[in-house]
Amino acid sequence: MDLSAIFRKKYGSFRRFFLMLVKARLPFLWIALDLAFSFGLIKIGVSATEYSARLYAGEVDFAAVVLPFLLVTVVNLVLSSLSGLVTSVCSAFMNRNLRRMVWRKAVRLPLGFYEANTPKEMISRITTDTASITQLVMQVFLPIITGAYSAWVLLTRISTYDRALMWSLLVVLPLNVLITFVLGRLNFGVSDLTNRRTAELTAALAERTNNMMLIKTMGTEEKEMDAGVARMEASYRAGVLNTWVRNLSQPIQAIAGVLKTIVIVMVGRSFYASGAISLPEWIAYYGFAGQLTNLLGAYLGYWASFKSAQGATDRVSQIMDAPSEDAGTGETATELAGDIRLEGVAFGYGDSLLFDGLDMTIPAGQITAIVGPSGSGKSTLLNLIDRLYPLRGGTVSIGGRDTAAYSLSSYRKALGYVTQECVMYAGTLRDNLLQGVGREVSDEELDAACAAAGILEYVRSLPDKYGAPVGEGGASLSGGQRQRLTVARALLKRPDYLLLDEATAAMDIDGKDKVWTSIRQTMAGKTVVFVAHDGQTVRNADHIIVLRDGKVEAAGARDRMLTANAFCKEMLDKTKGREEEA
Repeated sequence: MDLSAIFRKKYGSFRRFFLMLVKARLPFLWIALDLAFSFGLIKIGVSATEYSARLYAGEVDFAAVVLPFLLVTVVNLVLSSLSGLVTSVCSAFMNRNLRRMVWRKAVRLPLGFYEANTPKEMISRITTDTASITQLVMQVFLPIITGAYSAWVLLTRISTYDRALMWSLLVVLPLNVLITFVLGRLNFGVSDLTNRRTAELTAALAERTNNMMLIKTMGTEEKEMDAGVARMEASYRAGVLNTWVRNLSQPIQAIAGVLKTIVIVMVGRSFYASGAISLPEWIAYYGFAGQLTNLLGAYLGYWASFKSAQGATDRVSQIMDAPSEDAGTGETATELAGDIRLEGVAFGYGDSLLFDGLDMTIPAGQITAIVGPSGSGKSTLLNLIDRLYPLRGGTVSIGGRDTAAYSLSSYRKALGYVTQECVMYAGTLRDNLLQGVGREVSDEELDAACAAAGILEYVRSLPDKYGAPVGEGGASLSGGQRQRLTVARALLKRPDYLLLDEATAAMDIDGKDKVWTSIRQTMAGKTVVFVAHDGQTVRNADHIIVLRDGKVEAAGARDRMLTANAFCKEMLDKTKGREEEA
């Protein structure tokens, strides 16, 4: 077993933890109230211990001992209940504020961040990791403060019995704590290793079971079985090691506890025998010494928990430290008009550039098709027009005006963009159609948009019409239906410019023709830019641009391009062949 896997040195940084607390709007009033209750409970606990000691010593005077003990006990119970309520409310406030802070940041992050982080990771950071930070503050950070105050109160109280007794206790305590520290560190390391191995196994199994079709079609069942068994074996070994460590540490801790009791009793007994303290004080001292020992042991646990939770803090900090999109700065894009012009555009997803000095003009008021072989940058071009990624160089302008001059939020609202994914939420048809519209829309307008997209007949066949649920990700709809609904959603925005990325690829031949006829009518006089791979769709264009290897290979009117350009002719011939076979 690799010991470095157990005794990890780095779990996060102090700086990120405290910066996270500064950024989060912590409920300081509730935190102060929680601390006040905790301090009050500590004071009452001292009194309760002393009254208990007097009872154990045989003092049973009702007015002087029994009644005060009962009153202190009742007050302690009431304050404990109130303190628990305040702690719960404080934790809930903190959880909400942290999640709200991270979610607001996450929505503003650029697409590049999401390409480097999977959706499952983002969900875990917003939910699980923020909860870990809350637990860190409420169950570690605040108890450190109250623990320090409790230690000061207890030692101060013992010093009133005899100052030498207090110093004797301070000398004895570290000897017992040393054993607790070693065992606690070992237990934490093994437990952390077990959790990591279990998490790795769970993630691997979840990924494989979600992609079983790929495994079977690629014939990698044996390979995946071996990989899964290997992770199960690693999880098993970590679990066995965890069992051994925990079972062996229990008798050691029990012996350490007995030794602690003997030492504390002997120290107190010597002071009692010498007459330095009374019997009730000796009994109270024993109770206080036990509380102090528990406090020191808890501090060691706080340290381990603190370092462990810093991993969650680091992961959340990655979101908070990432640069956000500036959605509000710039002019308001009210009415866009004119050609779309790309000049000297440079862009790439990694170190290499996909576009390096790309120049292109997309004419206004026409339907322009972007065609070319796979990997030539067609979809990327639409993404850059919609400003989904920052340019590395050059400009994208509309009507001679750099699009970067407009505020990002208003600019994107002025454009309609139907992506390849046809993203839909698990809501109703109405919810999905009105996504991003930002105004009141009548059923008549919904009908017109759905009719233009060729989906109205289907909607009217549903019992709940626009109130019908679409399922998670539009699971209750076919691919063609999802495409029609996303086209209708884009048309409802009444955009000045409409971008379509394979927006009709999942539709049948008749469906494509009807949708494109409607798009031409609805977007008459406006600019439409679409990506397509088939000749049937390209026939709907007024203007065609051929991209190859990130460069414009050819551009011109549709009829000329379909007869003169080799790539367009080949694409048209393939489409005719498929139509004849059908």
